[in-house]
Amino acid sequence: MRKIILSAMVFIFAFVTVSFAETTIKAEVDKTILTTDDTLTYKIIITSSERNLLQPDIQKFKGFDVLSSVRSSNISFAKDKIKTFLVYTSILLPTETGKLQIPPASIKVKDKVYLSESFEIEVIQGKNFPLA
Repeated sequence: MRKIILSAMVFIFAFVTVSFAETTIKAEVDKTILTTDDTLTYKIIITSSERNLLQPDIQKFKGFDVLSSVRSSNISFAKDKIKTFLVYTSILLPTETGKLQIPPASIKVKDKVYLSESFEIEVIQGKNFPLA
C-alpha cells in the first residue's frame, strides 16, 4: 500500500511541475548511430504559456545537409490560460563520417533563455555514395 501511495505522490508532483512550467524546450533525434546512406530526423518541441514566441535559435548542423524543415504550431485556450506548442522538424543527411555534434537549440522568453539537449551522432560510411 505504501508503494502505491508513494507512486501516486511522485506522479502528482511530476504532473503539477509540468503543468505550471512556463516554457520548456526539448530536442529529439530518431537515432544516434547512422550511416551516410541514412537520414536523421531532428525535432525541437517547445511548450509555453506565452502566446507569441520568437523563433528558436537553431545552430547550423555541421556535418549535415538539411533536406527539409517543417514547423507546426498549436495554441490552446482553457480557463483563461494559453498553451502554445511549437514543433520544428528537420530531416538531415550526413555529409561526413565520425562523431558529429548537434548543439542545443535555444529560445528566449521574457529575458530568460531556455536550452534543449545536445546530441552526439556517430556517422559510419554507408554502402552508397562514398563521401570524399
